[in-house]
Amino acid sequence: MILQSFFMYGVLCAVPLIYGIGLKELSAAPKRPLYIIAAALKSLCTVFITVFLTRFLTVKLLAPYSLAVLYPFFALPLTFAFSLLFKHFIYVCCKIETAEFDIAFLSVILAVSEGFTFMHALIIGTVSALSFYILLPVLGAVRKRLEITRIHPAFNDTV
Repeated sequence: MILQSFFMYGVLCAVPLIYGIGLKELSAAPKRPLYIIAAALKSLCTVFITVFLTRFLTVKLLAPYSLAVLYPFFALPLTFAFSLLFKHFIYVCCKIETAEFDIAFLSVILAVSEGFTFMHALIIGTVSALSFYILLPVLGAVRKRLEITRIHPAFNDTV
């Protein structure tokens, strides 16, 4: 199940490409590897803890009263709080400013809505956040290749 979910949400149907999570950030991504690693660590920790808590609240508190559709209202403050906590922790440890919130929040929403068990939701959330950071070097290489390629004058207005 872990490999199947990783392959599905991370490679075959990469979450940024299918769902559009973090597409804006992919186009203007930083090139410093330390920054990317710090941002990925922050997002993964935030998503893992928030998916666990949101899924728990949804199953134990909201679902018995047929209020499971309200889980995004619980996910938003939880994601925000843990994102700020890990942002502060990374800044204190490494002096790196990380500001990605939407990737973590949308990964939590996706994981809680598509995960049918706690473990499956945790895997989906972690892999969906990780797929963004897997695509960074790939799209960076494509961007570098496009920069060195000469564009035919007929296609100048497409760039």
